[in-house]
Amino acid sequence: MASGVPALIGWFGRRTRLDRAMLFAVAALGFNLLFVWRFDDQPGNALSAFSVTASYQWSIAAVAYLLLQSAAIERGWLHWIWIAQAMAGTVMLGAICLEGTGLYSGFFHLWQVANVVLCLVLAAGICWGSGRLAGRYRWFLALMTAATLGIAVNDVVHADTLFSGTASGQYLYPELVMVIWIVMTGRALGAERMVGRAEHVQALARLRAEQAVRSEQLRRYAIDSERKRIASDLHDGVGSQLVNLIAKLDPGSPQQRALAVALEQCLLDLKIMVDAIEGEHDSIIDALARLRYRVQPALDRLGIEMSWNMQDSSALAGLPRDRVLQLLRIGQEALSNVLRHSGASLVEVTCRYVESHRCLLLEICDDGRGIQASLADRHEPGRGLRGMRERARAIGASLEFSACRGDGGGTRLLLLMPLPESAQIAGSPGAGSRPAVSAATRDGASLSET
Repeated sequence: MASGVPALIGWFGRRTRLDRAMLFAVAALGFNLLFVWRFDDQPGNALSAFSVTASYQWSIAAVAYLLLQSAAIERGWLHWIWIAQAMAGTVMLGAICLEGTGLYSGFFHLWQVANVVLCLVLAAGICWGSGRLAGRYRWFLALMTAATLGIAVNDVVHADTLFSGTASGQYLYPELVMVIWIVMTGRALGAERMVGRAEHVQALARLRAEQAVRSEQLRRYAIDSERKRIASDLHDGVGSQLVNLIAKLDPGSPQQRALAVALEQCLLDLKIMVDAIEGEHDSIIDALARLRYRVQPALDRLGIEMSWNMQDSSALAGLPRDRVLQLLRIGQEALSNVLRHSGASLVEVTCRYVESHRCLLLEICDDGRGIQASLADRHEPGRGLRGMRERARAIGASLEFSACRGDGGGTRLLLLMPLPESAQIAGSPGAGSRPAVSAATRDGASLSET
């Protein structure tokens, strides 16, 4: 028995507020019915009158407490009204029974009036509070409040029915209290399990979404870290070895001088590749600026002057990374050809947005030996030219080679790439893209014309 009491207290402590309010109401109603059964043959006895009326007073208090908890009204003036009704009503009934003035004295009428007024105030307050706090059950709770406290008012007014066991609350309260508890706790038709399961599914979905986002962030971080590590190893390892080899070659030997030029080109390719890895979020203007920084020393050694014309347009800022890389490789190959084969003294690089055609224009012109456009189109091109055409085709751009001067001298590379917002994106440098290239050619000035 002793061990059962702590267990019972622990079980009660684990119940929710609604469960405890329900137990309170059941106990109060049970005591009232017990006193009615016990004292039904002693209606004039002061003890019996006090026991029956006071237990009913606490039955009203218990039902009102269940309604307060159902409306999520846990504190405030309504709680003081509820306490005042229970305590003041009990004190007044005790005074009436001690004085023996009878149930129909003026003091008893005062008890009736006080209960009626306080029941109406509680009903109004709970209905108002349930509209703000009870959510989807506010209409049900307002209806139950009006019904239960209306029954209390009727029973208090007809107090003689309390002793005969015929008061409305004595046989309606148990059913109404059970309905309120079942609905407000979600136990009706397994609703509690269904609501709990739905909330669990939603919480699980949110956790999975958050986990997917974190996993993607970790994956990107791991890839970015690995790429930067590879870039650092290439720069510090392979790059340093190439620099050492170039330093050991004899510039007086034609063979070793040619080898040094080839190694310098390899070193340049390596540095540009490292820049591309580190500049993952570069725009096309930023990527070309890095390229200029890398090739400028080689141009200076060969005495080639560079004219740099870049338009920092917002239309060029959002190019996808794959297109930026392909454009960078095309520009790199074109400048490499200028360094190795052109014999030029001036090279002009232009990148801008052609608004009339909604496309990017990349133009590289030099005043060197020149290249015949017909030869580039009819004869099998070299690996570099073929690679540039394949890269242009991969990004839906058109690519043409022509002479810069009217006498056939110099070389012009002209690339036209429709931007994503353009209505037509050329998949390859076919006939459909030739007029646009020609229009862009007319729109931009060549090196010889400047």
